[in-house]
Amino acid sequence: MLPELDRKALQQATQREDLIRKAAAQIIKDFAEFGLEVSFSGDVHNFYQELFSQMKIHVDQLLGEQYPRFLSLLYRIDVSEQQVAMYQQEMADATYIDAVTELIIHRELKKVMIREYFRAHSNNGSEEDSQRLKE
Repeated sequence: MLPELDRKALQQATQREDLIRKAAAQIIKDFAEFGLEVSFSGDVHNFYQELFSQMKIHVDQLLGEQYPRFLSLLYRIDVSEQQVAMYQQEMADATYIDAVTELIIHRELKKVMIREYFRAHSNNGSEEDSQRLKE
């Protein structure tokens, strides 16, 4: 069974420095594939604000000047237009750009959480298999 990936789970994940660093690395990697620079100082306590402000500039620029490239970025990160619409409804007071940027951060964090889940479970499976072979 997959881990919970709701807002509460995301908030809990932001308490883990290892997940924050991995999510930041994933964001940096995905944006770099489109020639967009995002950096992370390593300050896990301010990671959201630090990454959000940089990403928001890129999202705004892509929306205004290179919409097809913006859609390609969303596709790369695995964000659908339906998810964007849902976030916009949930974040009624936020701008479209803010909602998209937050959604990207959440999606990247979910990717990291899913990888961690499967890594932990595949290691457990290997250990159990090894134990069975020893018996």
